Amino acid sequence: MDKESRNTIIAALQNYPSPLVDKQKLEETVKGAREILHRTQAARRTSFSEFYMTQIRFISWKVWVAQLFIVLGTALMLQHSLHKPNENIQLIMLVSIAAPLLVTAGIQTLTRSLSCRMLEIELSTRHLLEKLILVRMSLLGIADLIGLAVLAILLSAYMKMDISIILLYLLVPFNLTCLGCLWLLNRVRTPSCGYYCLIYCGLVALVQTILALNPSLGMFETSAIGVWLALLLLTVTGITFEVSGVRKACRSIETALRIVV
Repeated sequence: MDKESRNTIIAALQNYPSPLVDKQKLEETVKGAREILHRTQAARRTSFSEFYMTQIRFISWKVWVAQLFIVLGTALMLQHSLHKPNENIQLIMLVSIAAPLLVTAGIQTLTRSLSCRMLEIELSTRHLLEKLILVRMSLLGIADLIGLAVLAILLSAYMKMDISIILLYLLVPFNLTCLGCLWLLNRVRTPSCGYYCLIYCGLVALVQTILALNPSLGMFETSAIGVWLALLLLTVTGITFEVSGVRKACRSIETALRIVV
């Protein structure tokens, strides 16, 4: 096509009479489109409770089964040990090994959601990555705490001890395990983070096993309750700080990947 023909076509298109637009009808069309969009979004929107419950399905059934087996196995071990002349101190220390094991059962769910292999899938959902991680973290934590509470009730019934004291002995190693895993989650941005967390949980369980085989009576004397309470408060503070770090990490990761995309 020569230059003259191209200019003729352009001039014809520019001079083509366009129909008049009724501004009132245009505004009505835009308004109607907005209403349809709002209705569609409202129909797709779920309440927080519905969203919270649906996340249970996204956690593998193997995690729930593993947690159940840990609690049942520890309870059976407790019942079997009652027929032996074991010290109450040693029994508590053996049962407390369930705390890091419960964390081990679900830690891969969190590390997988933040790994490079799963981030694109998580970010493709309608929900914020931060919201997904916090909900799944709370679900796993609630399940772990329920398991520890069941074991504390059994110990309290068998040993005739105050349940609050037994919970204290179980929560401290649980919090230490959670704190270490959250610390790793905030500082390791590779798929191998899950393995590091498993190694850490294994080390905590190993130390507890060694202490259970060589129990130190001074750790569980009445005078040491203050130390246990201090450890509980310190670990709770540390967990709060690390959870805040996880939230910031989720926001920064999501923002960075949205910009790239």
